[in-house]
Amino acid sequence: MSGPELSAQDAISIGNRLAGAQVVAAQPARSGGNNRVFRLEMAKAPPLALKHYPSDGRDRLGQEYDALTFLSRHGMTTTPRPIAKDTDAFCALYQWFDGDAAVLRPQENDADQLADFLIELQKLRDAEGARALRNASASIFSPEEAIAQYEQRLDGLRRASDDHPELRAFIDGSLVPSTTTAIRRLRQRYAELGRDPAAELAPAHRALSPSDFGLHNALRGDDGRLRFIDFEYFGWDDPVKLLSDTAIHPGSDLPAANANRLIERLTQAFSARDDAFAVRRDVLYPLFGAIWCLIVLNAYLPESRSRRALVAQGGDLTVRLAGQLDKARRLHQTICQRDPDLTPR
Repeated sequence: MSGPELSAQDAISIGNRLAGAQVVAAQPARSGGNNRVFRLEMAKAPPLALKHYPSDGRDRLGQEYDALTFLSRHGMTTTPRPIAKDTDAFCALYQWFDGDAAVLRPQENDADQLADFLIELQKLRDAEGARALRNASASIFSPEEAIAQYEQRLDGLRRASDDHPELRAFIDGSLVPSTTTAIRRLRQRYAELGRDPAAELAPAHRALSPSDFGLHNALRGDDGRLRFIDFEYFGWDDPVKLLSDTAIHPGSDLPAANANRLIERLTQAFSARDDAFAVRRDVLYPLFGAIWCLIVLNAYLPESRSRRALVAQGGDLTVRLAGQLDKARRLHQTICQRDPDLTPR
């Protein structure tokens, strides 16, 4: 549940206190389903960003502030520098980045910029403070964990589909058959290799992950370079999940050639530390794709944040739900195009 809405005057008051300097104005800026950001105009300094987090039971503020403190301490300049926080007010103050939402005007080299950041990030795996970082939100460290998450999400949507025959047709006619094949193939491949799909990935093979990463959480500066924001889910995760989430994320909507370029570069980087990485990628990628299809369909769940966000946008809810279903269909088609054996016959 979210806390009270933060007004511009509240933002000025909190900003004055956290910055220890005069704030002359606060303008609502970037906002999403989970938070609200104000651009604070300072009397005698560059602008700052004040971020207000929801009081929803998750320590979003702590996870992001700790992550950005770690990155800043180790020289990252493409992520905001944290300045101060007030946990009681659910607010934190950060460096302000000028720029346009990168997703609005994609560029040919975006996949390389995303890959560059993630590869550079892994150089901090053994840096001071890295082992104290939390696991990423919804982190997964074994194939069986991924299967369990898929099945849990599927159960909820199947119940919701009783009132939505088109949703039921997609789930039962397309998504479940292809994912059942992917899971069967995954378990068979692990058995052939003598690996236990329930065994957790060794810490030495885990990756630092922003978790919710892509063009939807990036700003493009005048120089064309990307700066990255929103690290509320940052932490340790399976690098196969990191690769899959980044390539598949609907918020980035990477063209197939760019997604393949990203996959190729990250596979090369992670395979240097884990000789089983490519095998795990091949069998897990379709499963993570299926999970993303289900995430896109969350709006069909009556109590979900996604449903509330659609309702808040106004308009015909039925039309908006149909749009989410169409997005899930396209995403599923993309997964099957990458692996034609998964296409339902």
